[in-house]
Amino acid sequence: MKKFAVNLFIITIISLLIANKVFVQTVDELKINPLQFISLKEVRNITNTLGNELFPGYDFTKMPSLFYRPKVQELLINYPHKPAGFSMYKGFNPLSDEMIYARNDSTVFTIDDQNTSTQIEGIDVLVVADYFSGMRNKIGDIVRNRDKEFISTWLDEWSFIPSPYNEIRTMLHEGIHVYQTQKAPDKFANESVVSAYPLLDPINNSLYVLEGNILRDAILTESPAVKREKINEFVAIRTYRQSLLKKEMVEYENLNEYVEGLAKYIEYKFLNVGEKVQPIKEMYYENGFKGYKGVLSAIFKDEIEDMVKIVSVSDNRFGNKYGTGPMRFRLYFSGACQALLLDYVMPEWKTKIFNDGVYLCDLLKSSVKLSEQEIKEYTEKAKNNYNYNQIYNEKKDFETDGKNKIQEKLNAILDTKNTLITISYSKYPEIKGMSYTPFGVTQVSEKSAIYDMVPVIVLFDKNKKLTMKKIIPVYIDEKKNEITFEVKTPASDLELLSGSILETDEFILSNMDFEIKKENSHVFIQLK
Repeated sequence: MKKFAVNLFIITIISLLIANKVFVQTVDELKINPLQFISLKEVRNITNTLGNELFPGYDFTKMPSLFYRPKVQELLINYPHKPAGFSMYKGFNPLSDEMIYARNDSTVFTIDDQNTSTQIEGIDVLVVADYFSGMRNKIGDIVRNRDKEFISTWLDEWSFIPSPYNEIRTMLHEGIHVYQTQKAPDKFANESVVSAYPLLDPINNSLYVLEGNILRDAILTESPAVKREKINEFVAIRTYRQSLLKKEMVEYENLNEYVEGLAKYIEYKFLNVGEKVQPIKEMYYENGFKGYKGVLSAIFKDEIEDMVKIVSVSDNRFGNKYGTGPMRFRLYFSGACQALLLDYVMPEWKTKIFNDGVYLCDLLKSSVKLSEQEIKEYTEKAKNNYNYNQIYNEKKDFETDGKNKIQEKLNAILDTKNTLITISYSKYPEIKGMSYTPFGVTQVSEKSAIYDMVPVIVLFDKNKKLTMKKIIPVYIDEKKNEITFEVKTPASDLELLSGSILETDEFILSNMDFEIKKENSHVFIQLK
């Protein structure tokens, strides 16, 4: 009888504990590189030390962070409660007693190296990929897209080892995106514009080279008079160049300079004023770290010099230099440099930048207020100073080479020896939406482009969609209403799996009716 009473008591207590969620599933093994936590602690140290000098209101210590290795583990740090699907982390904790929530095998981001921001249960969160996820992404890009000479140099120079300075800057950079979203949640560019941007236009590209050179000289000069003169030149060239673009292209540039330029500015500002920061001792565990004094200023000067090459698209560091990636990246740097100049001519600019319709270049223009005649004079002066005619001839060659390379890329899809898939969506007025990266678009014509770098998703209507399961270049011709790509699945193996689903190893076409026709290895799919 007593034994029964004890057992009943234990069962009752367990039931109460379960009902009150006292028993919580835990995760004990750390699968994220521990050094990442050291970088996080250091970024908190940096922002605490620099405060408003870095950016007013930007408080990194309050920011929730998500570290992840795709489909392996994600850790949620500084989050106010345990979100659905997460467990309490009870293993080795580089942050001492700070609460961490963890999830194994399932991650919000399933693609490598996504350093960004997101929302979890309505709360804005900084997202940082695990060191080794970033390394795997870089290695994958090198193996798939670079020649043997580039690979050999990349390996010889140990370029695959992450820099601790870059890791810190990545967190600072992505953290400001969280702050931006909180301050101006709707102030982002329409990325569908990217497929129509005049990527090869020699005039636009030549004038952008001038902008890069002028920004470098304006930032690096120690003469106030020269700095003012260079700002005038930049405003003149920028005003003239954007006057030649369509309105939506100008807005695309301005918004991405605001979004990404502001984040890049935080990196530059840290390089400018961060040498006063005393790093935490654990930072010296990180490979290549040697403090800040004398280091950050040298990095800054080298990066401003390198900025001109990036803005000029003078090399192929990002891969596919005739695609959208280099154009998209240069907006980071041109925006950041304008922000640095605003520190000089309009110190209060940070109180205005989150307002709707306020852009970095417009603030810079308002600080100098050039007349139309002055714009013409400074434009001609800048063209003479930086040898515009030679640059234009180089960009004409760039245009010719680009057209040839793009045609080769298209031919590689259309002339494949594998199975060629062409999906006609002529029954639909237009594509409703797409999931792709704006860094992985190659414009073929004003109405057609190739999308790659990530698995593409195309939405036709509600849940009717094409989902690519692998990274395969997808050619979309909006004039013909056709989507074309190659697969290794034999044409003879393609069959209707159900009334509304067609699936291969490479793609899924779901929730719609369609007809299939085959001409040898070319498969035509007509959506109904």
